[in-house]
Amino acid sequence: MHLDITTLLATGSFVVAVSGLLLTGAWLLIRAEPALLWWAAADFVFAIGIGFLAYGAATGVLPSQAVGGMLADAAPALVWAGTRTFVRRPVLPLPFVAGVLATFVVRAVSGADALQWSMIAGFASWIGYLLASNWELWRARAEPFKARRPLMAFFTLHMVVFFGGVHDALLQKMHDYSVPPLDSWFGLIHIETFIYVIATGACMVLLCKERSELRYIEAARIDALTGIANRGAFFAGAERLLDRCRVDGPPLSVIAFDLDRFKSVNDTHGHAVGDRVLRLFVDAARRVLRPNDLFGRHGGEEFAVVMPGATVETAYVIADRIRQAFAAACCEVDGLAIYTTVSAGVAAASLSTSFLAAMEDADRALYRAKTRGRNRVERADDSRQDKAPKIIRVA
Repeated sequence: MHLDITTLLATGSFVVAVSGLLLTGAWLLIRAEPALLWWAAADFVFAIGIGFLAYGAATGVLPSQAVGGMLADAAPALVWAGTRTFVRRPVLPLPFVAGVLATFVVRAVSGADALQWSMIAGFASWIGYLLASNWELWRARAEPFKARRPLMAFFTLHMVVFFGGVHDALLQKMHDYSVPPLDSWFGLIHIETFIYVIATGACMVLLCKERSELRYIEAARIDALTGIANRGAFFAGAERLLDRCRVDGPPLSVIAFDLDRFKSVNDTHGHAVGDRVLRLFVDAARRVLRPNDLFGRHGGEEFAVVMPGATVETAYVIADRIRQAFAAACCEVDGLAIYTTVSAGVAAASLSTSFLAAMEDADRALYRAKTRGRNRVERADDSRQDKAPKIIRVA
């Protein structure tokens, strides 16, 4: 079979369209990622544009080539929009249409040199949008996705090849209706574009899959009602913080909280109001706690905080601030007079024992706060003389 430019372009259109179908299928499986739809749209528009270019190459119809070029130039704008969507940033209308409008203007005013300058404008549009897409991925690198760097690498490769295309176009080494030699930039563009479309589509699907899996992992670690660490995640994180303190040497303190007479709130006002009270406590505590403090819910109305680098005196002050902030916030809930309070126990973790031992010390101090009248904070080092049970709590 003789390979001519029409066959080459038609093959490219088919490959890009199949990539668009695969991305659409991936979106149907990962509905939470609309970025896949933007990328699928980019492939479909690109495929249609290449199809028009193939028809123009076969028939010599200039309007078909113009339409095909404009559609092909719109594809990178859709890729950039998809990248912005993936990193949770809005799609800006002006940059979205700027590249397409610029290439349209170039085609309209280039006259006899329309082919040369249309190619240069198209390549420049791709380079600009891919550069912007790489920037979006780079500044969102806090999300630990393994597929990010390969995607950025394929963007960069595509930009390098298109820079070569600009070079050949400036030297008027265009190949309008014939297959370009493989040792030219135009020949490389046809081959590399196949790789770009397949590889970037696969990377995007992998990125969305990684985010979906991360979302499930985070959901398993977070308490659904309050949005803070659940019991399992809290104890695992606390052990890691204690291990770090063993290496670095700073102190680590623990605060155990228990809302006072919380059962009566549920019994009197219902569980919806009780849930609201729990969220009020979490909000009050978050406003006082430091960014590096670990805050978790044990279950029911019991909460705990791990404070790396804090002495027991510092933890005592912060626990009391939380106690006061919650008492002020919970005087009235949804128009009802509640006046719920919280008791707390504070303990310093020993670097030679486990975190569980520190938690038991804080529990003993909390028990002492309950027996001494509630709505107060007690320190474990003041309560060692008490032979209180480790688990028994007074509501």
